[in-house]
Amino acid sequence: MSDVPLRLLGPLAVLDAAGEPVDVGSPRHRETLAALAVDAGRVVSTDMLLDRVWGESGRGGTLANLQAVISRLRARLREAEVPAEIVTAPPGYRLEVDLAAIDAHRLATGLDRAREALAAGDAPAAREHLATALGWWRGEPLADVPQMFARAEALRLEGLRLTGEELAAEVDLMIGDAAAAVVRLQDLAAQHPLRESVRGQLMRALYLAGRQADALEEYADLRARLVEELGVDPGPAVQQLHQQILEQDPALRPATQPAPAAPATTPGPPAAEPPRPSRIPSTDLLGELVGRDRDVDYLVDLLRAPTSRLVTVTGVGGCGKTRVALAVAHAAERHFADGVTLVPLAPLRDPSAVIPAIAHAVGVAEGGDPFAALLDLLRGRDQLLLLDNAEHLLDAWPEVATLAAACPGLRVLVTSRTPLRVRGEVLYPLTPLDLPAATRLFATRAASVAPGSATSADDPDVVDLCQRLAGIPLAIELAAARVRLLTPADIGARLADVMAAEGARDLPPRQRTMRAAIDWSFELLSPTEQAVFPRLAVFVGGFDLRAAEAVLADVLDRRTDGSTDSNHGGSALAVLETLVEQSLVVAEPSAGGTRFRLLEPVAQYALTRLSPADERVARDAHLRHFTDLAAHYEPSLRGPGTVDTLAGIEREHANLVAAVEWSLASGQADAGGWLGWHLWLFWWVRGALREGRRLMEGVLAGAQDDRVRVRAGAVSSALAFAQGDLAFARAGWAVASDLARATDDVEGLPYAYGGIGLVALAEDDLDTAAAVFTETIDLTVVAGLGGEWLWTLSHVWLGTVELLRGDADRAAALVDAALDAGRRRDDPLAVYIALFTAIQVSVVRGDFTRARAQIREGVTLSMDTGDHANLAYLLEALAVVESLDGDGDLARVGVLRGAAAELRAGAGGNVYGYYRPDEALIEQASATARATRGPSYDDDVATGRALDVAAMAALADA
Repeated sequence: MSDVPLRLLGPLAVLDAAGEPVDVGSPRHRETLAALAVDAGRVVSTDMLLDRVWGESGRGGTLANLQAVISRLRARLREAEVPAEIVTAPPGYRLEVDLAAIDAHRLATGLDRAREALAAGDAPAAREHLATALGWWRGEPLADVPQMFARAEALRLEGLRLTGEELAAEVDLMIGDAAAAVVRLQDLAAQHPLRESVRGQLMRALYLAGRQADALEEYADLRARLVEELGVDPGPAVQQLHQQILEQDPALRPATQPAPAAPATTPGPPAAEPPRPSRIPSTDLLGELVGRDRDVDYLVDLLRAPTSRLVTVTGVGGCGKTRVALAVAHAAERHFADGVTLVPLAPLRDPSAVIPAIAHAVGVAEGGDPFAALLDLLRGRDQLLLLDNAEHLLDAWPEVATLAAACPGLRVLVTSRTPLRVRGEVLYPLTPLDLPAATRLFATRAASVAPGSATSADDPDVVDLCQRLAGIPLAIELAAARVRLLTPADIGARLADVMAAEGARDLPPRQRTMRAAIDWSFELLSPTEQAVFPRLAVFVGGFDLRAAEAVLADVLDRRTDGSTDSNHGGSALAVLETLVEQSLVVAEPSAGGTRFRLLEPVAQYALTRLSPADERVARDAHLRHFTDLAAHYEPSLRGPGTVDTLAGIEREHANLVAAVEWSLASGQADAGGWLGWHLWLFWWVRGALREGRRLMEGVLAGAQDDRVRVRAGAVSSALAFAQGDLAFARAGWAVASDLARATDDVEGLPYAYGGIGLVALAEDDLDTAAAVFTETIDLTVVAGLGGEWLWTLSHVWLGTVELLRGDADRAAALVDAALDAGRRRDDPLAVYIALFTAIQVSVVRGDFTRARAQIREGVTLSMDTGDHANLAYLLEALAVVESLDGDGDLARVGVLRGAAAELRAGAGGNVYGYYRPDEALIEQASATARATRGPSYDDDVATGRALDVAAMAALADA
């Protein structure tokens, strides 16, 4: 079985070509591989991978760490020659592997072949297929992967195994091996005591094994359990089997006719009318169902599993629930002896009309109690019901759930924008299309409406448009219909028009436009929910519960008479729960806890429901909340918790930027200035220089508070300096410094004045730089706690000056003081900035072993904090070491310089103009390597540029 190297049916196992186990690395590596394997052949976004693997703990869940894990997995799979490859496929990764190389796929295909053999009457072949399929089972699937995604996949695979066991028992009975069937079925009955098909099979097997009394006792136990737990008697089929056993009916002997395709149920009473298996409309005229193969396959498997009698497909309006459900019905039809029946529910308005509608659809004669008649009929059927559009009839579903529980051969597939909240319901949230499928759908539909168009799925404008439409198929199809008149770029510029654009005339009115699709959900909300929902449109990039509470406080506290009461209107959590259930809000687990978001078309709709007065109230509350949040985060940027704080700001960065932008648009620049002051170090570390500078220049233009003007001037100058704009930085820092002195702003002054020294250092004015840094150190002491971080950096900068002057000992003393202070505060940013100058000191002294150790420490800290600009400088320092160290490797110099150049390009600027003493050494290192490597040097550089960030960082460990 070494041709099946990827095994999920037990603890995760990977085998090489010889069948030997492959060590893929740490538990985190195994978990990441599993997260890709359960969706083998499909793109899994980086966000989804982070949520699946790190979501429950949140520790270390950064993009850089994910890239490092992926890089390690790729290397191990290649080294072991495992026929599986992890490929980069925006917006994430895809595990490319022949599905036959995965044991879970072998299990599923083996069950399919067994059913086909049973249908053909070939019991020995069916038995062989089942033995092979079930032989792959090694225990609980993915038992060593604790995350929720693995538990969900394990549940699905366990359902397949149980189906296989039922089929195997039926084969045992067909070939006369009743004793083997008894052993197998007793196991299944113990696990699923209310499953009538299993208990009926066991009764029949016991009887055929000569154990009539045990068979009758089995019936008595089943009846007692059903009455106690469900309040119902066994179905007619099992009751008839009981009577046949009492009468020792010869018909219980195995038939010679071919077996049915699914596990046989025992004979039941004749149906009221002959079943009509093909009661679902053809989908031929609806066009290709793009990007949903995995959803359809999963749902078909789910409906065949013994644990999934009632499955609800949920999702936002326009995501394609009905279309997918029809495809599932067509694919599953052959597995149900009595076929599939579609019951459209959208025209109904009264929940009490649901049961009569189902009864009529399946052929129950009119008159009498429709529920009782339906229960009697469906107990004897092997049938799938497709109940479409259920969200407005929620009071009907307890009775439907009772039907599903009491009828062993019945499966119910429901489409609804909200869960039904009934016992036994299995939810399947239908998510929007991933980006490749979304762009392919756009191109396909565009070609159908404008055959001569050259619209490509790879067109950047198409990609951007599909991202903004959040992968919602209805929105994408409505947009694609406009390519007859507009280019994709023009459509994107008029996205509001897409909301109102009309689709096919033969669609129901609520599905002809995106606006109508969302209107349908909006009208189902309560007045409080209708007031809350539009306010959520002020968030950008999602939000957490606390942010929602802050923005919604006004409407949730408001009485109907205009006064306020904190107990009125319900909690934000309760309202969000309803909005999530209505598929108007998406709830997603993340490393920082549950986050909520509105898909872009839904957010656009919500804004149209928000009055100007309510919008201002909501945006002002949004600004206050995120200013407070930034103030809360700021101290942790310079001490313990820096990595988690950076991750937290990253999650909320879009909201923080939106809050500053609102402050500028609404005449509240002072508020935005304080938010930017709390946030600026994040912009520096993460290389968001252009955006941060734009915002703080806007603050500087509108601020009234002198303290805000000092800080806005200092920050905008710092970010300009990082971009290499020395003229702006010089002037801005000088103005801010003068203003800070004039207003006695002791905390703001060192941040403004110290920058003047950085410009002097960048321009080789070492005397001025030394004087400014020396005074800045004194100013930071006066500033107190607010100046501790700058005290550390000022020592680094002064140490850089001394190194340029040729005093390595004095430089070392200053940098060591900075390192001690940074480590004492557990401040990774200060430590890795100081480390770079410490590396330069080690290089000047010829201590390359120490320099390499310092580089490794700096690289680790840079990766932890996501500071790719600093990583670039560290890689260049390593290039210098490789060229100067007698044991160095000149072939690595070009690779390191290429990697550094690529990182710096991504950072958007020069970043650190005070990293200067090694500039000549870097150029010398490149010249030496080029002279030695010749034309290969350019190939080395290209190799470095092509590496991902994790592989670049790994160069420090080589």
